[in-house]
Amino acid sequence: MSVALYIGIGVPVILVLIFLIIYFSLKRRKKTKSPILERADDTIVIVTQRIHTMNQRIKKLDEDVTKLVIVKEKNDTSLIDETIDMENIQIKIDQSKKEIEELIADIKDLRDYKTEIEVVIKRKEENGLEKLEKLLDTVKEKLQYRFI
Repeated sequence: MSVALYIGIGVPVILVLIFLIIYFSLKRRKKTKSPILERADDTIVIVTQRIHTMNQRIKKLDEDVTKLVIVKEKNDTSLIDETIDMENIQIKIDQSKKEIEELIADIKDLRDYKTEIEVVIKRKEENGLEKLEKLLDTVKEKLQYRFI
């Protein structure tokens, strides 16, 4: 009788354990993402890197402008590595300031694109993937031609 009792209790317990193991292993398995969502994640990373690169460029230009302003005030061109005439210093400063302003505008555009992509990803609509695909194509086009 005890063998029958052990088998009667043991078999269902083992089956329940196997079922639980299978259930939790399937639950942990990652869901496959849509290729558009993966592309959106990659685009967000690219946009973030591009923003970082632009920030570094702005920092370098700002340092150059600061040096040029100091050279202009002291009338001493030995403070900079470049050989620039004193007459051309103001032109160089203006060019650098204009480039900084353009980079800042580009960064704002990229941040807007990034937040718009993130908002579309968070919404779970049927038309969201189509809208996301159009947005990704727009961002790709802008990245290719404008934000080089």
